[in-house]
Amino acid sequence: MAIVTAFRFTEKSGAICIDQESWHIWRRKTWFSDNIHLLVPEDLADQFGIELVYAGTGHPPFHCDTAELAGQYIHQYVRHEHNPEETITVEMLGRIVLRAFQEVHSRRVNNKLQFLFGFTCDDFSRGEFQQSDQTFHINQEAVKERALQIINGKENTGYNPLSPPVEACLIGVDPKYGYSAFAIKENDGVLSFQSCWFESLGQGRDGAVIRFAKDLNDRFLDTRRKGKGLEKGLITLIEATSVSMEHYGQNGGSIRIVLVDAAGKRRQDRIKDIKDNSARLSLEVVRAFRSGYLTEDVAADLLKRLIANNESFETVEKDMFRNASQPVMLGKLLRGYKICEGDLAGSKIEEHLFCQVEQTARGGRK
Repeated sequence: MAIVTAFRFTEKSGAICIDQESWHIWRRKTWFSDNIHLLVPEDLADQFGIELVYAGTGHPPFHCDTAELAGQYIHQYVRHEHNPEETITVEMLGRIVLRAFQEVHSRRVNNKLQFLFGFTCDDFSRGEFQQSDQTFHINQEAVKERALQIINGKENTGYNPLSPPVEACLIGVDPKYGYSAFAIKENDGVLSFQSCWFESLGQGRDGAVIRFAKDLNDRFLDTRRKGKGLEKGLITLIEATSVSMEHYGQNGGSIRIVLVDAAGKRRQDRIKDIKDNSARLSLEVVRAFRSGYLTEDVAADLLKRLIANNESFETVEKDMFRNASQPVMLGKLLRGYKICEGDLAGSKIEEHLFCQVEQTARGGRK
């Protein structure tokens, strides 16, 4: 969970993508960290036509705490506090998430101060604190200096030193504005609107940004505003994540993608959650395209069938190899071979498993 990327497809739709690798206790890896959260309960989402998806980089428990607290605040706001005549927007809900994010951050800072010194941020501001009916003045320079380091974020509050910064990306849809996206960063503590229609947070963000920038810089302003659409947009989003996973440490594992679409009338039409085998295959389709084994049109069609049309990953995988210019080399690429070295020994298992139908139709061996 070192990187989060997001991309707007059209005025009403977009998606968010994460990797699932995480580092703990210096260099211990896990491959299952998954910090994507749907923050609006399904009944309220269907009633008001809103969705909000949260994904974060950095310390996984921080985001679990934030998502749980934000979900409670959003439920309270939508049920009891908002004006029924006012349309609920992603920005309104984003500010609620920001409050939860800030509260979790403050609680963790206070926990460390109390663990080390027995006082909180408010006590530090007053210059004194009470304990066991006694008042203690905070006068020691060494204590004051370290407490300031913790409060100012210059000393972490229990995270792994190798973890990326704690940052979050929000994407969502509402009836008023369609698709909107925002970012929240622990070092800033504000809600930042995603004005350029893409986001890249965490380890390897620079590599992903290069891919997004190339896509946007190649188009005129009006076509950028219109968006690339679902199929081509998915390629850009997944490719940006793939680049970071290939060239940056701490990124890896599989991926998870959540699509949002304001045109949907029900949650199952507004939200598509792509994970497990389908998510892994979508990553492999894009790798095949990047390596020249699939054309862009074929890759886009495979992703549409896999993600938008909910076809089984077994069927789409077979068609990926059938349409590949070199199915055997593609198989080796996806199994980790260094295909540029050449002279690779091995069987043609891909042709046997995936390409028999095509070969038989052309009069080849069975």
